[in-house]
Amino acid sequence: MVSAMKGTFYGLGVGPGDPDLLTVKAYRILQEADVIITPTKKMGKPSIAYKIVESHIAPQTQVVEMSFPMISLSKERETLEKQWKQNADEIEVLLNQGKSVVFLTLGDPMVFSTYSYVMEFLLDRGIEVITLSGIPSFCNLAAQINVPLTQGEESLGIVAMTQPLEEIRQILDAHKNIVIMKVSANNAVLAEELEARGLEHSFVLVSNIGMESQSIVRDIEVLKGKIPYLSTLLIKKDYDIKL
Repeated sequence: MVSAMKGTFYGLGVGPGDPDLLTVKAYRILQEADVIITPTKKMGKPSIAYKIVESHIAPQTQVVEMSFPMISLSKERETLEKQWKQNADEIEVLLNQGKSVVFLTLGDPMVFSTYSYVMEFLLDRGIEVITLSGIPSFCNLAAQINVPLTQGEESLGIVAMTQPLEEIRQILDAHKNIVIMKVSANNAVLAEELEARGLEHSFVLVSNIGMESQSIVRDIEVLKGKIPYLSTLLIKKDYDIKL
């Protein structure tokens, strides 16, 4: 895997939480990697993505923490872009040493992932980038409860509670099936929006998917309270969810 010139940069989706849900290819890349990048919102605090795959990483592999502040993209874009560039610079130094570098990310690297911003910086510099898909939380959510995301000609909308409220409302009104990600960012407001549309019995909330602490609830009152950071919600307008 190590090139005489530059190394290869891998974006690796670790899935929603269960280490056994890694793909065979992702496992192989983890075993062969020279460097593992573990993104964290606070230095010194291991990322959830790293904890998921820690048992699959070879002992000799170098592990590097990189800071990715949890601040609003719309309000603090300049600050975030500066951090993304700094992280890309550090990754490029490692790649110039001929090392293979793996960036860990929860779920899938192309779904609401900070990896994608660093990836763009490196692609612009002509660096080889290989992205390995992971299982998104909402796909595993549907599998856990045996409820289809879509059937026939139904539509599926995906939105995060970090987006503007008007965008969230548009998605809620436009689709029969809706996935809500980053629920804990504004869960009380989401509960209000569901009640306003008569959808308080048409959703399921799954937290810490695939982990020992996984929970599945359908109580709107629970949604109004404090919920875990790793929570995803599925709305089915025309489907009787039976748990």
